[in-house]
Amino acid sequence: MTKKIQLLPAIDLIDGKPVRLLQGDFAQKTDFSQKFSLKLLAEIFSHFADFIHVVDLDGAKNEKITNLKALEKIIHHSSIKIEVGGGIRTLKDLEILFDLGVERAILGTSALENFSFLQKALQKFGKEKIVVGIDTKKGLVATKAWESVSAISAKIFLQKLNTIGVKNIIYTQIESDGTLQGPPVELFKKLTTNFPQFNFYASGGVSHLNDLIALAKTKVKGIIFGRAFYENKITIDQLTKFSKMLK
Repeated sequence: MTKKIQLLPAIDLIDGKPVRLLQGDFAQKTDFSQKFSLKLLAEIFSHFADFIHVVDLDGAKNEKITNLKALEKIIHHSSIKIEVGGGIRTLKDLEILFDLGVERAILGTSALENFSFLQKALQKFGKEKIVVGIDTKKGLVATKAWESVSAISAKIFLQKLNTIGVKNIIYTQIESDGTLQGPPVELFKKLTTNFPQFNFYASGGVSHLNDLIALAKTKVKGIIFGRAFYENKITIDQLTKFSKMLK
């Protein structure tokens, strides 16, 4: 593993608190705010991560950016870059986030349902600032905080995104997310082979250090993980040593 792989620990926000969901189910929420404050998470992640991956789950569900105060706190206490998704629907939303200090914005539902908005966002802010999140269930793209599933396959959507110059893709197989049962490594091998023009960020299912090692052997650009850290399946020491191996 000589190439650089980015590590992106996740902070999912509900009511301003860090939580994790099981397969995106709001009814299966674990609140980690008693164990980790946002300040502590931002400071811990700054030791080994390349980005902090923040998802405004309230925003994704309500289709409106909701957790700005919590986001400000994370940015204030972090010494590394932040990417944010959830509830972003307008160019004004993007301006607010970038003015706040966010490095990259993730468009999911809005990218699928309002393609012209995605095009305008790319034109205005550039392909390095805009990331498209593709969340799939049985190979079909899900929307609205994973509560709806479209009729569009990930393959068709990726082909469409390629036509407008999208570069960065966060790909989540919902069936794996939050389960601690391992990421779909073979899927990411296929994606990176079939669509080499994209930078793929693997998200969902990481349960221990060996999963990070397995994903790092694929051609993904980065790895997003959450529950494994929050439940101490992967330690800070392991992550720090692993990040040094990847640099």
